[in-house]
Amino acid sequence: MVIIGIDENGYGPVLGPLVVTATAFKVEKKENLWQLLNLAKNPDYPEKLIVTDSKKLFSRNSLKRCQMGETTVFSFFYLLFKTFPESPDRFLSRVLLNFSLFPQLCKESRTEYKPCWEEISLPLWLKNKEGIKKEAERLKKGLRREKIKFLGLKSICICPFQFNRLVKGKSKSYLNYLQFEKLISYFLQKKEKSFYIFADRIGGQKRYLPLLKSGLLRNWSCRILEEREEISSYRLSLKGKEVIISFLQNGEEKEFSIALSSLFGKYIREIFMERINKFFQNYNPKLKSISGYRDCLTKNFIEETKDLRKKLKISKECFLRNV
Repeated sequence: MVIIGIDENGYGPVLGPLVVTATAFKVEKKENLWQLLNLAKNPDYPEKLIVTDSKKLFSRNSLKRCQMGETTVFSFFYLLFKTFPESPDRFLSRVLLNFSLFPQLCKESRTEYKPCWEEISLPLWLKNKEGIKKEAERLKKGLRREKIKFLGLKSICICPFQFNRLVKGKSKSYLNYLQFEKLISYFLQKKEKSFYIFADRIGGQKRYLPLLKSGLLRNWSCRILEEREEISSYRLSLKGKEVIISFLQNGEEKEFSIALSSLFGKYIREIFMERINKFFQNYNPKLKSISGYRDCLTKNFIEETKDLRKKLKISKECFLRNV
């Protein structure tokens, strides 16, 4: 069977991209991958590789935790691609399902200066990369021992310009859900017949049957298994394939694959936010780095860059989300 975990990062911010990520594993039976692979979900035990909710690791107030998160991301990246990404574009071109779309989007935005593509180098926080290969080798041995195959990961990145176009006539949650479906459809192309898909709930929503019957999966037969306070599950079938999709409350705490997707998605967002910060700080070194969320620092950043953006002819649609 194939286990797929999906999570989004950047659902609520006003700056930076919305990122939706899926990771997939082929397993013989459903078990606790944290235990099988001897990995930790608690960042208070850094002697192990940490796979947990990205909000617990990628904190601008803790360099050590950011390094933990980056170590996990690069270890799984190296395991999958057998290379270490020296630049953001090399990293993004491997993991983004829609990477090739960006040149066209940038052209359509008619923005001469592109803050989100400012040149920076990877890693963002790590000083010593030597441990990455060792961690990847340890992961490889653990997966082989437990007869688990890491099938891959893919992300979809929706930049503000694309976000503003796509959200017209739709709710933000529906736009988010459509990216879930694109990733599900990508992995359903695998030859396997049985899939268990786990996703973090979208904005606390509990009922997904209308969505499942209206999107890319509308041709699949679908029935409700359960819709409770903490889980909403559905069984889908088509041409011999069986799929169970479960939307979980606080899914990063319950499913390893969701937590891993959360880490990759957050890291992708961090790359874009780092580029945006560096771009504007090159013109105004006094600007403080911001997360893009709806806080005072971000609000001040938007105001303090207003004249500069006008001078550089950076489109508001390309910089700021409308919703």
